[in-house]
Amino acid sequence: MFRSLLFTGAAITLMAQAPAISFDKTHHDFGRITPDRKVAAKYKVTNTGNAYLSITQVRPSCGCTYTMLGKWSLAPGESTEIEATFDPRGVKGIVRKSIEVVCNDPKTPSLSLTLEAEVVQEIMPSVEAVYFHQAVKSGTSRSQIRYASGNGEAVQIVDVKAPGAPFLTFAYRTEGKDQVLEVAFNGTKVPAGQFRGVEQATVRFSNPRMSQLPLNIQWDLKPSIQASPVELVFQDSAGKELRQKLTLKQADGKAFKITGTRPSLQGMKVEGLNQKGNLLDLTVVLPASVKAGRYSEVLVLSTDDPDQPELTVRVAALLK
Repeated sequence: MFRSLLFTGAAITLMAQAPAISFDKTHHDFGRITPDRKVAAKYKVTNTGNAYLSITQVRPSCGCTYTMLGKWSLAPGESTEIEATFDPRGVKGIVRKSIEVVCNDPKTPSLSLTLEAEVVQEIMPSVEAVYFHQAVKSGTSRSQIRYASGNGEAVQIVDVKAPGAPFLTFAYRTEGKDQVLEVAFNGTKVPAGQFRGVEQATVRFSNPRMSQLPLNIQWDLKPSIQASPVELVFQDSAGKELRQKLTLKQADGKAFKITGTRPSLQGMKVEGLNQKGNLLDLTVVLPASVKAGRYSEVLVLSTDDPDQPELTVRVAALLK
């Protein structure tokens, strides 16, 4: 009986001997910081148990955060520090990161430390790219970007340049400590034969620590010739000729004609090519030789319209 009680007491004692990890805090808020300055936070870790605490891993959630640990093994009652350094270069806005700490505490084998910051650029653009989608060839489209002050100092644009893009003009004005840039896209100045593009503008500022920022400008022109339907769909049994109507309309009412076709599917042809006008009714023919299956093809039509020498029509077929 005495021996049984002795063993039971020893077992209870061994079970009670365990490390316990404790932190003075598990979250740190850096507040507002600039992207040119690294910041660091310290988390005090203490072994509040009665056995040695072994920290086996300290894993940041990304490469912009790295850590240093004073000691990997702590005796009961001993403390050390985990120092987390955050590099905000290339980051903006509110950022939240985590650090996973893995140890031999049986009750808390893994826990997360967190940090957050609001990375404030000296000059903060509302957008970094402008897209003029379906811009009209005969008019001007406009878009605005706000360059806001991130440090309380006034933003001042010196000039804006977009080499090789005569169809782009820029105007800017002051609103409080911000600058508002208006980008104008003049479709009438787009060189003949160009229908889409990507331009790289440079916005220069008088601010010494951020003297310039790039501005990406993408554009495409609204087709002068519009197809109806925009996609031809054939759904029928294989082994017979199939036909679909295709109507082409010139948006400005100018007469045009089709000068050639390039179908991606062998045997596909277009009837009614000898017409000229601002509205053409064509027939697209799928030959009986096309085998059963699912097809995704294109039909390229060449025209004599200088604003749109080519038009691409999607063709889908599901033949049983």
